[in-house]
Amino acid sequence: MTVLLLLAVLVLVLLNGFFVAAEFALVRVRRSRVEEHVEEGVKGAQLVLTQLEDLSRYLAACQLGITLTSLGIGFLGEPAIARIFEDLFGDSVPHGVSLAVSLALAYIISTSLHITIGEQVPKIYAINRAEGVARRIARPLQWFTVAFGPFIHLLNA
Repeated sequence: MTVLLLLAVLVLVLLNGFFVAAEFALVRVRRSRVEEHVEEGVKGAQLVLTQLEDLSRYLAACQLGITLTSLGIGFLGEPAIARIFEDLFGDSVPHGVSLAVSLALAYIISTSLHITIGEQVPKIYAINRAEGVARRIARPLQWFTVAFGPFIHLLNA
């Protein structure tokens, strides 16, 4: 069960990274360059241009995705990682100490992974490669935005 939770956390961290990269790519990409790509027939450019024309909606979608995945990381990650440390401590230390140390270590580890893999790396990557990232994230971000349309509409109201 712990392995499945850890795999779920890994998926959530990667999804968080997707939404962070999407957000920064859309903010960083130059509209004029996207318009050139549309004229040249570059795949995905038209959808990126459509997203730039309704930027607040797509940024709200990114924020919703980041929030949902971040909550999931905390909800699943901390208990899964804490269990590993509790098992390692076993009966060698009192249960209260084991629990406190395990939770603290789990918090530090899950937060570190979230910040580095789920936030910093995708942010820097998207800033440095905004055009390509914007085209690659366009279709999945469109699907997410449609699926969560009512919530996104409320966020933008």
